[in-house]
Amino acid sequence: MKLALATIPPLLLASIRLLVAGLLMAGFGFLNGHRPQRGEWRGIIITAVFLFLGGHGFLYWGQARVPSGLGAVLFATIPLWMVLIEGLSPRGIRLGPRSIGGLALGTCGILLLVGPTELLGSGRVDIPGALAITIAALSWAVGSIYCTRARLPSSAALAGGLEMFTGGVYLITVALLSGESHGFHWRQVSYASLEAMAYLALVSSMVGFGCYLWLLKVASPARVSTYAYVTPLVAVGLGWGFNGERITWRIVGAIAMLLTAVVLIVLTRSKRVQPLASSA
Repeated sequence: MKLALATIPPLLLASIRLLVAGLLMAGFGFLNGHRPQRGEWRGIIITAVFLFLGGHGFLYWGQARVPSGLGAVLFATIPLWMVLIEGLSPRGIRLGPRSIGGLALGTCGILLLVGPTELLGSGRVDIPGALAITIAALSWAVGSIYCTRARLPSSAALAGGLEMFTGGVYLITVALLSGESHGFHWRQVSYASLEAMAYLALVSSMVGFGCYLWLLKVASPARVSTYAYVTPLVAVGLGWGFNGERITWRIVGAIAMLLTAVVLIVLTRSKRVQPLASSA
């Protein structure tokens, strides 16, 4: 995302990524004979608002203004928001002490992995940018939980494609109305930004979000949200394997904490609150 944002405005980048991925995924679903039912459009539209207009829109806008380390920590609060929302919901899923301990351990692991130097960067933290990423994490958590209860197409490709395309339409509309694209020309975009945008559309959106939607159907939101702890580990491995980045003892400790957190959350059985039976 940082590579793409170097030469592409944030909302324009987010919208193009979603439009491309959405067209390809929805097209695949249509070619396989899947069609959205009339009653499923409401779920598609609401999901797109929370996950992409709110989640991606605020994330991209904020990520262009704060250090990448701080952005990673703030967006990694998604599991905490999910547990809080479920806990406040009348029929939400309640987690036991082991899972709550796993969430706390995972948050500490993210902070340790990022480190104090990368957390705040070398300059003053942009408060609106940090607030935007926090709102993005909350919006993504709300949208994810809504996905588990909404009526959506049974095909993950069709559902994800239509949600992403709808979110892309929202974001490009906001980008045009806000004047973000004024003065922008594609000739100023670097090859690195184009490659990063292609990766975000084809791999992160199509493959990643497709898997995410499927997981929301078969697992609890808290378990699915552990991807927020696994993603930094993947980044560390890629940085070591392809960019020659060093793995220090601080990173090893953070990895151990994050893996332990994921195990604690995944292995814990959670219970959904049952409504009280009304007395006759």
